[in-house]
Amino acid sequence: MNNRKKYKLLLFITFAFVIIYLPIYAQKINGMSFSGPKEPGLEQEMFDNIKITNANWVGLIPEATLERTTLTLRSELKYTWWGGTIAANIESIKLAKQAGFKVFLKPHIVLGKIPTYDGIESVLKRIAPSTFRYGLEDKTDGAEWRGDFKPKKEVDLLIWEQSYERYILKLAQIAQDLEVDLFSVGTELKQSTIKRPEFWRQLIQKVRKIYSGPLTYAANWDEYQKITFWDDLDYIGVDTYFPVSHQKTPDVKKTIKNWRSIKRQLKKFSENVERPILLTEFGYRNVNYAGKRPWTHDHIPEIRNDQAQINLYRAFFKTFWNESWVAGGFAWKWFAKAKEDGNTSFSVQGKPALEVMQEWYGMNDENVRIVKKNNFKQLISSSFDRK
Repeated sequence: MNNRKKYKLLLFITFAFVIIYLPIYAQKINGMSFSGPKEPGLEQEMFDNIKITNANWVGLIPEATLERTTLTLRSELKYTWWGGTIAANIESIKLAKQAGFKVFLKPHIVLGKIPTYDGIESVLKRIAPSTFRYGLEDKTDGAEWRGDFKPKKEVDLLIWEQSYERYILKLAQIAQDLEVDLFSVGTELKQSTIKRPEFWRQLIQKVRKIYSGPLTYAANWDEYQKITFWDDLDYIGVDTYFPVSHQKTPDVKKTIKNWRSIKRQLKKFSENVERPILLTEFGYRNVNYAGKRPWTHDHIPEIRNDQAQINLYRAFFKTFWNESWVAGGFAWKWFAKAKEDGNTSFSVQGKPALEVMQEWYGMNDENVRIVKKNNFKQLISSSFDRK
């Protein structure tokens, strides 16, 4: 072999090695989930205000309501929170980008009101049970959370999946048209993702034909290890509401210790699947025992405890934000119109915990090391830039 051929061979081997093994460095996603207003009226200032957190990404949450009697999705119902509508999210994407943020579109499904059987409905239930059974029946079986919903009949399952697919593909087209930077194919649909992986695989392929950016799915904290289609996505999305403390005011060191086994599991899972972890939702309320059941809703009254929120955020960031296999995440959440003083919501707006977020989100020169072997396409997309 002459020297010229040897040189070409060496050059090829070197290039191949770089493609396969060289890590891609991307800026950590310092994300903030945005909650739009109840009534129409978005303003640029609402997004500019988020800059105080040092966030560089905004997570937008389109919401569709699942009608319990038909198992179809409606995104523009009269009682829908306006900020979750498609129209509001289109406007929000534009305003967020004008403010300089990258945008993550993360659809949520909300279960509709449980049917009440009063008046004519209760009469119909008695005199024509078969009509009632197939017409007004609550086909979600009274599920209280989207992750518990599971149709019992095959025909209902297909109706639900067809309606969901239409909704997601519509959002995927919006994401493509408006150059959204990251798209989630779903959020916390635990029963569906575990029992119907074939539906999700074909849905992901359809989304990829429309949307050219990177994809994830936002799994519940107790769901992510049971999902089998992560290899079809770019990031392992985890809504990170792990119970990590039983203390009234969590101690930072003890909470970090409690995170250790969870962290090991996440890291090992990331390595096995060869995808980085994206903490698609995380946060804590400023209440007593906030780390015990961190998924507890804002509307449940609790005793205020600002220090609990501060300590839990400190432990969270110290656990994850310097890890190369963690792409970043999205805090829950920032309101378009700040809540009244003294509130115990998840938001850090106007609370001491904001300073913790400012500190960690301010480390923008810290990069995330993303390694994906033997997959050039995924390596390129892991930079969080649209293809």
